[in-house]
Amino acid sequence: MSTAPVKVIALLRKKEGLSREAFIAYYETRHAPLIRSLLPHIADYRRNYVDRDGAFSSAVAAIDFDSVTEMRFASRAHYDAFLAVASDPEVAARIAQDEENVFDRAATRMFVVDEVPAAPPASGTLAQLTAERAIREGLARFARVIDAKQWDALPDVFATDLTFDYGLGEHSGIAALEANMRRFLDLCGPSQHLIGSITIDVAPGSLTATSRAYVQARHQRPGDTGGPVFDTNGEYIDRWTLRPEGWRITRRDALWHTNSGDAAIIWSGAD
Repeated sequence: MSTAPVKVIALLRKKEGLSREAFIAYYETRHAPLIRSLLPHIADYRRNYVDRDGAFSSAVAAIDFDSVTEMRFASRAHYDAFLAVASDPEVAARIAQDEENVFDRAATRMFVVDEVPAAPPASGTLAQLTAERAIREGLARFARVIDAKQWDALPDVFATDLTFDYGLGEHSGIAALEANMRRFLDLCGPSQHLIGSITIDVAPGSLTATSRAYVQARHQRPGDTGGPVFDTNGEYIDRWTLRPEGWRITRRDALWHTNSGDAAIIWSGAD
């Protein structure tokens, strides 16, 4: 026989004509103590009184009960013992007689439930590791988005209200970010952004973070697979925020350290 705890729910409707206040008072001062004295196998006995002012009503399934009563038993054996005592004619008669004073007995429903406890909140370490993984994946996603020139996928990585500086001054918004990238990448053919040496500092609470990542980007002319290239090397400093849609960059500063090759591949002003 299972030794797992057993939980029982009872949906109880107050007797017609009885006010909510009188119902609660009788249940708490008369009926609950009676149940406790007659049925000691109940380990935990809770009454949850319906507040109709705060209820979400439905025309399909009306709330037709006034108390959601919970009873917990240490094991199936304790629950079975409870049922055996409750079925004893003398005990059953005493309970029924008292219920007539407080409940609409014909409306009573009682059933066993399988209770699933809420998952514990993520520990600080787990939340931090989860954030770090999401941010690393976000940086990898960014590289693939711009190398594929999937401009409509920029919101997969960046917040729509981001601010940024790619070395050309302060700008804000996804539209400005796309225009900034297309200004250079629409001129070139294939490109490959390699991102590495990533450090991530997740703030307490794991809702914001700052990452620093080296970037090496190679660009080539369209249709000129054996031709010259232009390389840029620098660092992305990103501030991230956990939004409902996931981790997003809300601020980017791009610091460029070295450039080599034919700059005209990405910049028409270099001719």
